[in-house]
Amino acid sequence: MSVGLQGMKGHKVAVEANVRVDREQFVIIGLPDVSIKESKERVLSCLHGMNLEVDMKKITVQLSPSDIRKSGTGFDCAIVLAVMQEVLEKRLPIDDTTCVIAALSLNGELVPFHGLIPAIQQAIELGFKRILIPSIDISFLQHVESVEIVPLPDIHTLISYLKGATLPAYLTNPRSFIQDVPSLIEKQANTDFSSIRGHPEAKRAMEICAAGGHHLLLMGPPGCGKSMLSDAFHTILPDLSLDEMVELYGIYHLARESRGMSTRPPYRHPHHSASSVSLIGGGTFPKPGEISLAHRGVLFLDELGEFSRKTLDMLRQPMESGEVTINRVRQSVTYPSNFILIAATNPCPCGYAGSHERYCTCSQKQVANYRLKVSGPLLDRMDFVLSLHSVGLQKDDAAESSAVVRGRTARAREMQRERFGKEWLNGFVPFQLLDERCGLTKGQKRFIQQICFERKWSNRSQAKLMRIARTIADLEGSENISESALQESIKWKSAAPELHIPLIPVGD
Repeated sequence: MSVGLQGMKGHKVAVEANVRVDREQFVIIGLPDVSIKESKERVLSCLHGMNLEVDMKKITVQLSPSDIRKSGTGFDCAIVLAVMQEVLEKRLPIDDTTCVIAALSLNGELVPFHGLIPAIQQAIELGFKRILIPSIDISFLQHVESVEIVPLPDIHTLISYLKGATLPAYLTNPRSFIQDVPSLIEKQANTDFSSIRGHPEAKRAMEICAAGGHHLLLMGPPGCGKSMLSDAFHTILPDLSLDEMVELYGIYHLARESRGMSTRPPYRHPHHSASSVSLIGGGTFPKPGEISLAHRGVLFLDELGEFSRKTLDMLRQPMESGEVTINRVRQSVTYPSNFILIAATNPCPCGYAGSHERYCTCSQKQVANYRLKVSGPLLDRMDFVLSLHSVGLQKDDAAESSAVVRGRTARAREMQRERFGKEWLNGFVPFQLLDERCGLTKGQKRFIQQICFERKWSNRSQAKLMRIARTIADLEGSENISESALQESIKWKSAAPELHIPLIPVGD
């Protein structure tokens, strides 16, 4: 048994072999790609290295299920074992609870391959009891207790192990992950909240967003602090758990991006000229995009009005579902994309509409066209929309540090996990589950419906008010939603500036 990947999701692959006396040939079937077809040379080289007679034999290898396309070199070792089961007089003791994930060199060494870490993670999810892999440091997987993960250097050691031999000590005693964490943590230089002067409302909104996984749009003239606030937002997010760290490491490994085993959530800041493929993911050989690399972290889109509308509209489905599915002619892949979107934009092309410092030189039509680049459905998914203004250097507030705010957001998230289970947060938990467990009284629900009816707010706005109020109550440490939390959520919705302005016909 082995594991195949479709995006970040794995499936079991049964590797079967048939060896018979016939015209010498080696055939692999089951929708293999070119890299798997080349496995036959590596497999034959290993078989000859073990003095196994395969001359004048036809070897047929089947990768099942045969209707799913297979890719990568991770099936090499499983193919060798499947052929050996047909060639050896005494079969090797391998059952369906054992999974083999390794590529081979020509001299029989088990070597890592691209996608090894996600494959190991998926093998654990699929319920295998024993996983045989190349000789790599598996200390970051020591928290997995129900699965035996065995790193092996070569095919000879693998065969000896399967026959009952004892492994060398250096293979059975990997280094302690806990001791190595400080040296593996990525060093990230972000702005601390205490160094930002003014903007108390923006800081409060960001704290709510970090606690509940809500999306935020900042609008204001150049130099008002949008980028600085967005850069500081990353520092108030709680640390990742061990499982989340390993999951992110696997995503970056699959995307061929460098990221250490860091406890800090990712922070991605793509340029506005980025293509839709680089942002969403995909390509000829699909790989995760920026929204997947920002999984469990922050995706910061600066100059939102400069992104193409088509690219921005592609964010709508991942923001709702927490994952992105990329459909191609030959395959369909799914990547996780549960991120917090922080967007920043100028109010107009020149940037000074509504500014108290400089006159705006844009016509009303230019302003309207600039704002219409961001579609209404995408804006409706932004939980907070804030209008910022410049703050003078003499403004000197006693601001809290990021560590203090991060402590509150971590406690609020812990309450949400206990309430909903899994990794759900208020910002993206399914509405039915939110409605059952949020703690709103019938009177409070009627009040929200009445407010939304009077102000002509959509049904999504009603759910948004419930989500924000629940997060505010979590920051207060309250099991029920207080009236003050509900009023504050309505205040945030009421204070949002109108982004799509109607054009006035000429002559009116």
